[in-house]
Amino acid sequence: MNELELYARWAPDDGAWTPWVKPVLFAVPHTLADEEREAWRAAAERARGRWTPPRAGDTALVLDLSGPDALALAVECAAHAYRPVPLFNSCLGRNAVVPNEPLRAGLELGVGALAAARLHRDAAPAFVLDSRRSQGGAKPLMFDNRWRVFAQDFPSANVLLARSIRTVVLVQAGASTPSTDLAHVLLRWQTAGLAIHAIDLAATPPALVPIRVAKPAWYGALFQRLLVTLGLRRNAAGGFGEVVPDATTTGTGFA
Repeated sequence: MNELELYARWAPDDGAWTPWVKPVLFAVPHTLADEEREAWRAAAERARGRWTPPRAGDTALVLDLSGPDALALAVECAAHAYRPVPLFNSCLGRNAVVPNEPLRAGLELGVGALAAARLHRDAAPAFVLDSRRSQGGAKPLMFDNRWRVFAQDFPSANVLLARSIRTVVLVQAGASTPSTDLAHVLLRWQTAGLAIHAIDLAATPPALVPIRVAKPAWYGALFQRLLVTLGLRRNAAGGFGEVVPDATTTGTGFA
């Protein structure tokens, strides 16, 4: 299938959460390599039976795991009546800081299981993130596709409440509190009356617990988005990803 058809599988025209699906990873033609297929199969195997979400209905999920693991778990959650909502706002690129190829493979290879779930248009959302999104450093000539999330990347609390969502479950591995960028989103929801719970899948045993989201730096500031994106590289498509220039080959001298 082509890029538009693939996007339509994850973002159906009548889907309640389609406006929030990020198109960036769908936009560029990509031929799957054998190692990308294998990486996705390994992620899908890890996700099988890893966690059973609460009964769908008034609960939304936020899956903030290492990219392929987050998407694979989202596909597993589709079998429990949750609609995966990919929020990956980062491009593919050679020598990239964040390796997105296994994610792109998962978007292609996971559509069969997604279709088999036969999700209702109003199925509860499972927002899918990549916990690696802002990790690592970019060196000259690397493709810097690190990214962050913002409140505008998610439905507002009013939208969630209007669609009968009352609880949000944050799923992570190796952490019990949200990342700073995600805390800006979750605190807005919590302040508006949504209950926030979290589970650390790396804990023994994993336990779902209510959390009080701590106020992150610059919360509510008009210039918070600008501060957060300093040092990140946006591209013409609107997502994150651009080659870091080599300072030794770019100058401002006169010829």
